[in-house]
Amino acid sequence: MDVAEARRRLERARRMAERRISDVESTAGFDVAEADWSGELSSYDNHPADSGSSLEMRSINLGLINHNETRLAEISAAMSRLEQGTYGICVECGKPIPEQRLRAIPWAASCVECGVRVPATDSADAASRRPVEEQVIRPPFGGLDESYPYDDPGIHGEDVWDELAEYGTANTGQDDAAENSGGIDAW
Repeated sequence: MDVAEARRRLERARRMAERRISDVESTAGFDVAEADWSGELSSYDNHPADSGSSLEMRSINLGLINHNETRLAEISAAMSRLEQGTYGICVECGKPIPEQRLRAIPWAASCVECGVRVPATDSADAASRRPVEEQVIRPPFGGLDESYPYDDPGIHGEDVWDELAEYGTANTGQDDAAENSGGIDAW
């Protein structure tokens, strides 16, 4: 791919990212307070879950803006590499980036092999990553956390459940019509 075509592709990608940011900012209502944006006169009497949808939409819109700002930074870095004459060379290993990859992702800074490699800081298995709060707060009844001492001589969750079930559960008594009325045939 020649330099002029690479520049055109990068400029087109830059315009698209800028337009996406502009579109989200113009429709998301970030320039007004949440109470004005949601149309509520007061959120004092609302349950927090009532504002969950609007909060989620704001979070999604902020994520879209952040994603496109990151894309703009990647495009700017690619433009700098283009000016320096290193565009199309992998920043990790120094090998040429395949033209098909540059056509698909003009801002690509690495070849396919280096692009899929997991950085050393992220080498932990994604399934084993847990919130930092779990280092301090133990899950109830020893669930989820494999390092929780199951042989704790204290009260076990099953014992607590058995004691509470004596007072009834959602599946006892009033809900079991077949048992209380002599069977389904008696209806």
